[in-house]
Amino acid sequence: MSKSKARRDRENKRSLTAAQEVLYQRAFKKADRAGGFAPRNPNA
Repeated sequence: MSKSKARRDRENKRSLTAAQEVLYQRAFKKADRAGGFAPRNPNA
């Protein structure tokens, strides 16, 4: 069964570009450190 065009369009709008994913990863990592969360791997 194929998805309807409207549903496909909605799902595609929700996805992030690779650049956005990298920026979000950096922002979340910074917020985790500020909140006192220490990663298991210090080099991560």
